Amino acid sequence: MTKPVPTLGRLPLLGSLPKDGHKVSVGLRMSRVVARRLYIAPLAAVLGALTIIPTIYILVVSFTDSAAINRDTAFVGIANYTAMFTSADYWAVLVRTLFFVVVAVTLQLAIGLGAAVAMVKMHRGSAVVRGLLLLPMAAAPIATYFNWQQILNASFGPIAYLLHSAGLPAPNWLGQPGLALLTLIVVDTWQWTPFVFIILAGGLATIPGELDEAAAVDGANSWQRFLHITLPLLMPYVAVAVLFRSIDALKTFDSVQILTSGGPGSSTTMLNYWIFKQGISFLEFGKASASAVVFLIVCILLANALLRVLYRADRA
Repeated sequence: MTKPVPTLGRLPLLGSLPKDGHKVSVGLRMSRVVARRLYIAPLAAVLGALTIIPTIYILVVSFTDSAAINRDTAFVGIANYTAMFTSADYWAVLVRTLFFVVVAVTLQLAIGLGAAVAMVKMHRGSAVVRGLLLLPMAAAPIATYFNWQQILNASFGPIAYLLHSAGLPAPNWLGQPGLALLTLIVVDTWQWTPFVFIILAGGLATIPGELDEAAAVDGANSWQRFLHITLPLLMPYVAVAVLFRSIDALKTFDSVQILTSGGPGSSTTMLNYWIFKQGISFLEFGKASASAVVFLIVCILLANALLRVLYRADRA
């Protein structure tokens, strides 16, 4: 007499299947896989339409001489890439962009880490201080940059007024080639340090206080505890903050457009703004597409490098 198979509703329990139950379980797994793929198919189609298709189009255009002044578009091979890599202006823009990213992200990381560590030790008024720290990031970026434009105005800005009142010369913050880029770094640091602070403060909240107390009992001072306990445990969060801010700083456009328009001269022109000028101002679509393809590759390489650091920090 055959022993009855336990069931759950109409489906047999997988642990109680007869000898051919393996086929049933494989069928169930396959149906679940097909269902998951069907569920994500609409999203994949939308992402493909919004990302993959435009990327392929830009890649194709980068091998042509497409421009507003060319009635007939012709295939030119790698001529756009050759002209770009042999241009001294392009390399100056690339170096300027990397300088901006390194200095801005380093300042934001240092200030954000210091604020996060200080906030952990603050008991009274921490909520008020935290809210004030988040204000720069909460404000609309465009409005923020227009406010900075007025504040830094060399003729009637409040900083210029205070300096003139004190009998001091007021520098042209946005009009001097050696000063304009540093001013953009300061503005970017002011606006996005709160983002780094949020990530690092969240990371500090996950570190058990018992570790710091045990090290203090063993005689370690505050600096030793931070260097050998807090910082290593915080490294995954540091890597995440650096990853997001580096990619975002690499794509800086709106602050350049509003505050300096890439000037004076080209002293604040960075990669994203360089592509904008080629494609929108000069209407050289082929050259702009080639610059955009290289820019995308730079972003991918930077993201991969930072993700490797994040993975190693997480495994350590």
